[in-house]
Amino acid sequence: MARIDKNKNLRPSILDRLIDLDPKSTQEVEPNKHQRLRELRASVKRDLEHLLNTRYRIVSPPEELTQLENSILNYGMADLATVNVTDLEKRREFTRNLERLLKIYEPRFKTVKVNYQENPDNNDRTLRFRIDATIYADPSPEVVVFDSVLEPISRTVNIEESNHV
Repeated sequence: MARIDKNKNLRPSILDRLIDLDPKSTQEVEPNKHQRLRELRASVKRDLEHLLNTRYRIVSPPEELTQLENSILNYGMADLATVNVTDLEKRREFTRNLERLLKIYEPRFKTVKVNYQENPDNNDRTLRFRIDATIYADPSPEVVVFDSVLEPISRTVNIEESNHV
């Protein structure tokens, strides 16, 4: 069995290493382990919001081009104007499709599960769902839970990290 090196540093994604949040500063401060974990969680949240608020084209690729189905050409969600979650089976289908999308386009997830959340207010037409995931992190995986809301009018998805794991 492999040993876990507790002193090993968590490394941000390439994109996060290239982004300079403070370009005027000439000195970089090396973040500690807790700061890196916080940054990792924030970058996953940011990237999830980008993924879930991107809409891909409607036209399907030719059948013989099977690899295009999981390519960057299909990055994002289908048009949400057609999403119908009035019955339980449609909700399950929506969460299954969302789970499949996350497994394809979020490689930092070791595991991911999406669950529909009942809306406490019957007059509120937002669609609520929870994303439970385990992020690949060294030296040990990191569990994250995101409470998400799909706004029916703007068709935007808002994601907040849940305090209830």
